[in-house]
Amino acid sequence: MTTLILVAVGGGLAALGQFVFSFALRSRRRVTALNLVACAALGLVFALDPPAAVRSVVAVGFLASVAPLAGTTLATIGLARDRRYRSAALFFGANVVGGIAAVMFGFLAWKSGVTLYHKIL
Repeated sequence: MTTLILVAVGGGLAALGQFVFSFALRSRRRVTALNLVACAALGLVFALDPPAAVRSVVAVGFLASVAPLAGTTLATIGLARDRRYRSAALFFGANVVGGIAAVMFGFLAWKSGVTLYHKIL
């Protein structure tokens, strides 16, 4: 239960940070920089191997929430640590390519009018 609360605290701080960053970071370069800095910080946290409570707040709660790519990177690092390199590569690739495809699908489905809402009415 304590871990859950720590992750929630980190996630809450990340949500506030993301809200502030959304107004400050208006360019793709800055968003990319934020993702890369968060991923680098995530790598540093795992290299330092802090206690579970610190890792819960900083890595899982804050960093994985403040930058979308960091959460995927966190899971990929876990697979790589277990020496499951093929699974790590497939997981990461599927999330990146699949995420882009899902965004395109949602956008195109809405723009073409093929939505559940329109089908019901």
